[in-house]
Amino acid sequence: MMQIDQNLFAALYVLGFNFLDGDLFSGEIAEIKGDMTIKLVHPPGEGLKFVVEFPGEKQMIFSVDRHQIVNSRGEPSP
Repeated sequence: MMQIDQNLFAALYVLGFNFLDGDLFSGEIAEIKGDMTIKLVHPPGEGLKFVVEFPGEKQMIFSVDRHQIVNSRGEPSP
């Protein structure tokens, strides 16, 4: 599993995400299920992505670049 920042891990845990032992190809790290499913994935050679799966096989994908992640003080990560 990819090493993720402890603050991100804690935030996902508090939000109710379940951590997965995803394979290296899919890069799946965590997910939360309800009426929709939200997955955090990190495919090899790519950045972090949130994949939102809606009923009817519709998806929205949000890519997260390292400069978009803020630290606990609200400042961009290095």
